[in-house]
Amino acid sequence: MSQLRKVTMNLTERDVRNTERLTEQLHTRSKAEAVSAALSITTSLSEMLQGDKELIIRDRKGDIEKVIIPGLTEKA
Repeated sequence: MSQLRKVTMNLTERDVRNTERLTEQLHTRSKAEAVSAALSITTSLSEMLQGDKELIIRDRKGDIEKVIIPGLTEKA
């Protein structure tokens, strides 16, 4: 297991609600674990998109849409 490092963050009420939602959706044991998972997911998406890949979603009908995530999909 990785060595743990304590980090203190100031979160808005919106951030707290998002963290609580992610804790449920990602089935994590704690809000800290949810934040860690969210950071890992975001890092993976960012690396894929920097590698000239596109993120798409297919709905149940088979329709496909390109997903644009501000800050991740625009190249600098």
